[in-house]
Amino acid sequence: MLSKKWFLVLVLAAGCLWAQEEKKETPAPAQAPAAAPAENPHAGTISADDKARKNPLKFTTVSVDRGKTTYTSQCAICHGNKGDGKGELAGEMKLNLPDFTKPDTFASRTDGELYAIIGSWKDPMPPQTGRMSEIQRWNLVNYLRGLNGKTPEKSTGDEPDEHLLLIPQPPVASTPPAKTKSK
Repeated sequence: MLSKKWFLVLVLAAGCLWAQEEKKETPAPAQAPAAAPAENPHAGTISADDKARKNPLKFTTVSVDRGKTTYTSQCAICHGNKGDGKGELAGEMKLNLPDFTKPDTFASRTDGELYAIIGSWKDPMPPQTGRMSEIQRWNLVNYLRGLNGKTPEKSTGDEPDEHLLLIPQPPVASTPPAKTKSK
């Protein structure tokens, strides 16, 4: 039986391979965009709407803790347990990932940009929109801000309760109760 760690490695590797296959099928644009600098692997087009999007969750200790739960189970294998970009899978794939603990890593990024990167980025990171709920991604943005040195406020007690990864279940068919025959 596979350990949880190796199962996550396989899932993430499959996502990366899927992203690579999707990239191969996409025709190259007539004019290639300028190469992104090595220190910014998430350079790309982010819409003005994404950039201006405000985080609907307050930056609180509860939100950061929930973001840490998601980060630990979904992101640390590549981005490292400490957020330093030195995760096991990143090492195996020879990826040079950003160090989230350095204050300048997100200095020019809005919460909306981070949310867009987490949700829909490609190559080498597969998009997380189908894997994480909106609240999970916003909690993750708050956790990344905490890693980056920002101090969260104390809990307000009204943070949305959704924070676990949910596996969709098929709908349960309801059957009408059996009719009894009367004599």
